Amino acid sequence: MAVIQYYALTQFDTTINAPFAIARYNNGIFERYRNGEWVKDDSLSAIFVGEFNDYEAISESEALRIINRRGVRYAQ
Repeated sequence: MAVIQYYALTQFDTTINAPFAIARYNNGIFERYRNGEWVKDDSLSAIFVGEFNDYEAISESEALRIINRRGVRYAQ
């Protein structure tokens, strides 16, 4: 069974409740939520080597709540 991990990206002085973006690690692939869909984003693999630390782990329900609340904002 695959485990999907969700992250609130807190770059540029954003917070876990109002993050810059939402990302997930799904079956070995990092994805960022953009324009209503999950898009592969290899740049997020820097999380694993400690080169990217502007994130907070969140649950799926938290990720969906943020996406639904902020909707269009995550079009970057």
